[in-house]
Amino acid sequence: MEHLRHVLPFVARYRRRLIFGLMCAAGSAVLTAIIPQILRAVVDELNTRGVVAGDLLRAGGVMLLLALADSLCRFGQRLFVAGAAYLVEFDMRGALFRRLLTLDQGFYGGAHTGDLMTRVTNDLSAVRQFLGPGLNSLMTATLFISIAGTLLFRTNALLALLVLALLPIITILFVAIGGRMQRIFRGVQDQFGDLSTRAQENFSGIRTIKAYAQEDDEIRMFHAENERYRASNVRYVLLSGLLWPAITVVMGLIGAVVLLVGGRFVASGAMSLGDLVLFNTYLALLAWPMVNLGWTVNLYQQASASMGRIAEVLHRKPGIASPELPADPATLAGTIEFRDVGVRFSHEEEAKRGADKDSAAHAVAPDLHGVPARGSWVLRHISFSVPVGSSLAIVGATGVGKTTLVNLLARVRDPDEGQVLIDGHDIRSLPLEQLRRAIGYVPQDTFLFSVPLRENVTFGRPNAGDDAIERAVTIARLSNDLAQLPGGLDTLIGERGVTLSGGQKQRTAIARAVLRDPAILVLDDALSSVDTHTAAQILAGLRDVMRERTSIIIAQRIATVKDADQVIVLHEGHIDEQGSHRELLQQGGRYAAMYRRELLEAELGDEE
Repeated sequence: MEHLRHVLPFVARYRRRLIFGLMCAAGSAVLTAIIPQILRAVVDELNTRGVVAGDLLRAGGVMLLLALADSLCRFGQRLFVAGAAYLVEFDMRGALFRRLLTLDQGFYGGAHTGDLMTRVTNDLSAVRQFLGPGLNSLMTATLFISIAGTLLFRTNALLALLVLALLPIITILFVAIGGRMQRIFRGVQDQFGDLSTRAQENFSGIRTIKAYAQEDDEIRMFHAENERYRASNVRYVLLSGLLWPAITVVMGLIGAVVLLVGGRFVASGAMSLGDLVLFNTYLALLAWPMVNLGWTVNLYQQASASMGRIAEVLHRKPGIASPELPADPATLAGTIEFRDVGVRFSHEEEAKRGADKDSAAHAVAPDLHGVPARGSWVLRHISFSVPVGSSLAIVGATGVGKTTLVNLLARVRDPDEGQVLIDGHDIRSLPLEQLRRAIGYVPQDTFLFSVPLRENVTFGRPNAGDDAIERAVTIARLSNDLAQLPGGLDTLIGERGVTLSGGQKQRTAIARAVLRDPAILVLDDALSSVDTHTAAQILAGLRDVMRERTSIIIAQRIATVKDADQVIVLHEGHIDEQGSHRELLQQGGRYAAMYRRELLEAELGDEE
């Protein structure tokens, strides 16, 4: 029960349904137990008086009415218990999804999409199976075995003791191999998560796979994953399948014992023929409840393993959350200050940055409770300020930490030392939702949803008017391409925007950020997939937007950042140079060298 105790708070909400279900199960057990008693009386009557048509008709009518009442009770039991199980599943899925949305980027850096999808679908289904059919079977079996056992003891204690001593062998068979089945089922679920991750990554990266003609290699690797999943399932099915022949053998042995011992009792006069019929009838009726008990143990093992996986996510605390007693500024104007900020990655994060992305599909599902060990510093002693309405540009070599730096602003991660302040407030003291609503962020890797283009643009501001949408689309120069799309802004785009070019996706993300009208606008290499001419047009449109708010621009091209109020050059984790475009050129350092190299490349391009 260690894992299943996590489901109790959800079950408690529907305890009335379960109580009604239990009452229906009790009624069903009583009615089922009465029918063999009537059958015994009829057999004894036939044995003494012979066939009396009226008595047989009356007995048959009573048995029919009892069977109808039993059916109604079983219907009520399934309605209440199974209904409660689906409601619990609904609540748990909602709670799990809400928890996933509150977890920080560090969690998703170590988790795999396929594995998380398995927890939200297959694992929840296993828990629901136990709470619905499993609990139904447990109620029915327990109550009927108790009632039937009592009645058997009243008929013949010795034979009843013998029968009830042999019947639990069926349940013991399930329990004996339950632990093994649990371990195998956990492996099956984990392997299914790996298989889902492999498939999901192939679907998302289909362009890259086709560009490098890696279809055969990916098919071969998927086949290997699929074979491991098949082998795990086969082991589980074989182990489970051994139970049914064993049950058949046990039931045959018990039936033979009842006939042998019961026949002797009838011959000696200790029992009537009706009593022997009663025992055989109860034996037939008890067989399925005993199987149900074993089946319930099986479901319990599966649900326990699955609930353990669900609980790992459900009870994980987000590393980044709103403070318990947050500061409450009416609005955020957008003054930014970094005070001696330092960031270091864990060893796992460093490995992830350097590892080939394809290796993720081969990784084992992570330990979601693990605490990463601290690694080397990526940024250290970073200090600067950006007044309201001004702009800051950040340049530097690839991998120097530019994106990591701006991620601190929206608390995608927190600094390991120092402070990040907005309007004089440490951002860790601000409500997380208010902080992030004040920031419009255009990331390097643009993500678009598989919905109409309009909904992607209005994602951060769904109630925006047509005039505001048109202005944002025009500033981002996305309006230039609308005529090429069959439905304009209402065109349904593919998964992750696969039907759009890289430049179109970036311009959609820029329009989305502009439409949100944030106090702080962050462009993280947001024009890398846009040609120079279009980039100049977008920057011209953004100048009016950026005059009204604080802006941070990360770019590889100096032409993109030269009009910023100040520029900082990152090198080996610290600020190497800082100043305006003109001041940095006069210093003749790294920035000036980058600018001269860019001019030379432009001249060579013109000559060609």
